[in-house]
Amino acid sequence: MNAKEYMRQAWNIDQRIKDKLDQVARLKEMTTNVTSVISDMPRNASPNPHKMEDAVLRIAAMENEIDADIESLVNLKIEITQTIWRVEDANCRTLLEMRYISFKSWEEIAAAMGITVRWLHRLHAKALRRVDEFTKIH
Repeated sequence: MNAKEYMRQAWNIDQRIKDKLDQVARLKEMTTNVTSVISDMPRNASPNPHKMEDAVLRIAAMENEIDADIESLVNLKIEITQTIWRVEDANCRTLLEMRYISFKSWEEIAAAMGITVRWLHRLHAKALRRVDEFTKIH
């Protein structure tokens, strides 16, 4: 695993958490939207009497997964932060933290650092080389 893949793991977990939160929100919305249909048509012979219970159990299971993912993300961010702080160049550290800990866009980082996006990409390559120097063991 190279430095970029190593550092990007946190973003991947963060995206997975966001996706699961969206799924939970949709499931909760579905469970609160109760509608009744008035019809003279005969009812289904075997409706699922546990439909709401099943939905609540799915929500609880997803929330448990989210909690586990958040714990993984926090631990990984701590590990990545410790790795970043091994980089001697302060500009490289700032860039790496903004990109891989705060998940800022290239444009946001360039503006905050007062440099062009093109120069930022050069600095990023330098920063990743520095991280690669001491993460060969991963």
